[in-house]
Amino acid sequence: MSYLKAAAFNNTVMWFENPAANWLQSLPLGNGHIGCMINNDPYCETLSLNDDALWSGFERDYCKGDFKENLAEVRKLMAAGKRAEAEKIVENRLSNRFTQAYMPFGDIIIRSSEGEVENYIRALDMEKGIAFARYMKSGNPIETETWISYPDDVLIHKIGSKACADYELSFQSRIMHEVFYDADGFTVEGCAPSDISIADVGNFYSHNNKVSYSEAEKSIKIAARAKIRTDGRIAVRSDQLIISGAKEITVIYSSATSYQFGQEYQERCFATAVNACKKGTTLIKKTHIEDHAPLFNRVHLELGGGEASCDERFARMRSGRICNSDICLLFHFGRYLLIGASRKGTQAANLQGIWNKDLIPPWWCGYTLNINLQMNYWLADRTNLSECFEPFADFVKRLCETGQRTALSDYGVKGAVAHHQSDIWAHSTPVGYDVCQIPLSARWMMWNMPLPWLCIQLYDHYLFTLDAQFLKSVLFPIMKNTAEFMVNSFTEINGLYCNVPSTSPENMYRDTEGNELAICNMSAMDIGLSKDFFKAYIETCKQLGEYAEAERCEMFANRIPDYAVSGEGDLLEWDNDYEETEKGHRHFSLLYGVYPGSHLINSRYAKAAESTLLKRLRNGGGQTGWSAVWAIALLARFGEGEAAYDVIKKLCSENIHENMFGAHPPDLFQIDANFGFTAAICELIIQEYDGVIRLLPALPKPMESGSIIGLKIYHGHEISLRWEAARIVFMEIRAAIDDEIVVDVDDLISDNTEYAVAAGETRIWLKKNNLHRFFKE
Repeated sequence: MSYLKAAAFNNTVMWFENPAANWLQSLPLGNGHIGCMINNDPYCETLSLNDDALWSGFERDYCKGDFKENLAEVRKLMAAGKRAEAEKIVENRLSNRFTQAYMPFGDIIIRSSEGEVENYIRALDMEKGIAFARYMKSGNPIETETWISYPDDVLIHKIGSKACADYELSFQSRIMHEVFYDADGFTVEGCAPSDISIADVGNFYSHNNKVSYSEAEKSIKIAARAKIRTDGRIAVRSDQLIISGAKEITVIYSSATSYQFGQEYQERCFATAVNACKKGTTLIKKTHIEDHAPLFNRVHLELGGGEASCDERFARMRSGRICNSDICLLFHFGRYLLIGASRKGTQAANLQGIWNKDLIPPWWCGYTLNINLQMNYWLADRTNLSECFEPFADFVKRLCETGQRTALSDYGVKGAVAHHQSDIWAHSTPVGYDVCQIPLSARWMMWNMPLPWLCIQLYDHYLFTLDAQFLKSVLFPIMKNTAEFMVNSFTEINGLYCNVPSTSPENMYRDTEGNELAICNMSAMDIGLSKDFFKAYIETCKQLGEYAEAERCEMFANRIPDYAVSGEGDLLEWDNDYEETEKGHRHFSLLYGVYPGSHLINSRYAKAAESTLLKRLRNGGGQTGWSAVWAIALLARFGEGEAAYDVIKKLCSENIHENMFGAHPPDLFQIDANFGFTAAICELIIQEYDGVIRLLPALPKPMESGSIIGLKIYHGHEISLRWEAARIVFMEIRAAIDDEIVVDVDDLISDNTEYAVAAGETRIWLKKNNLHRFFKE
């Protein structure tokens, strides 16, 4: 207990005084491949398992033979001002099947005898990546410890007690499977559904949404092997293992799918478990900590504040009160979750990371590409987890490949295109028409600008790493295909190139005739993304000597429409001064150019952009977890730290679950809120755009003193700060290369660094591998 309290003070341990009563109270563990939610119940311990490559479906061609003709008709109607008619065609004839779903693998269930439980505590040590529980049961002290090793690719669960006890161990799964128990453990074989079909998109748990195995021979196959080590006796039953007289039990678990390992998936799974047994859990634990802890410990945020169990934190946050230690805990939790969900060689973190219990989970645990996947990775480079970004890049590369087929078959042009939702199969066509046509679906299904946004994020990753091979081999081919599609598919209107039909993700307007519509000629978001994409692509071309391509795209980019301002002084979201149907909409798409972009901040549209943000928040915007953290980042970019803090309080009171997972009404789980929160807190402390590093640009008063260690800035440098009374008193920069940077402070001095102060800024000349220290003057 004393260890727990000492660790909790640093806000890197989440601890509870009660076992989890449900999945959203359980604690997450992961190595990017295997995910586990553990409830630490003294009577029925459940390890809910996931495998990052276990999805329904198989690779299909969703292109539509008449898409081009119908798209041409839509554009003709748009040109004639018949938008309502055009939108009907979009929803009825351009839409396609929904994407497939991320599946739960199954549960290991360990039952034990009844008895009075006292002195219970469970915890998640985020620094070590280990969950554990301690309690007395009928006077017998019991300890459990669970971790998932990335180097050895196994889950380890250990139970230890002073006295002998009896247990029943079984495996259950909701997907098609068989379990074979033996004296050494158990083996699982099975497969994922070959299809899911959606009839009720508003109710994920509706019986009208179907799971099918009709083409099971084509679906993903699964295998798992669990080795049981115990000093007790094991009796094998057809449906479980009976373990009696045991003081110690260790479960060594591995899983594999045919998606990852082809026909050798079973051999891979069994070999992994055997090798782990030979290595031994002591060494596995050591190598696990040596792998996980250095990643986690690169960054540390300290804002002061007292320690508390998460039971106390949740009760306090629900009442609308937060303290700085809560902010620190959630900040660290976001980084912990990314390490657990996204590692080299694994799949990109989906809408729930890698943790899911449902056959048809909310939004299918897919890759929603109009904000959510992007938000999952906002924190990666800034919080010094660039290695965790690799699965994101791998996914975008595959999406570009399928997007080339969609561009050619559906749009009839070269290049690559994707739409708002995807899955492990890199689905790239519009989705929304599955079992039946869905009214108002154009607002989300027709948005075709994910690839430009994803490319911008890839380019931002390059700015952090300066990886020339990544720029040339990964980024440039994707950007070239994306640019090719835009150049060939945009429609010329009055001398400007527009993305017809364009939407502003998931939002709608009311036209002059009272129609509620989504499509227009060019939305503000598409304008912003087009500007930033071509700016990044042109710079990439120049770095690689592709000057003709740079010139061609520069000419095209110069004819992208500009933003416009409404009569009330707000930024126009669509191509006219239309009335919004939902003034407090959860998406802030038109403000992309404020965050994660930045080109609107110092532009002539800055005032209109800020007015738009504040008006949307006054009308209820920020009502979901991910929407709230986007609002925090946007407010930070405008220097509105106190307003950002108010949104933090609202987020914590309404959209955080008891296990600190992000929430989406009505009581659903989306992990983007956790990832986005960490990134948004960084924006309160440090911002970097227009060639200037801004320190404490939007620090709320409750955070006026604190420190942060190890954030990454462009070109790979690491920066650490300490501040008091909202003023920097110490800054340290570890230089990755020889470089020149500009910081927006002018009252720091250094005795080991060449620098110059002018116009309120400090220009610093960095030397590779040097530690450059600055102190309060």
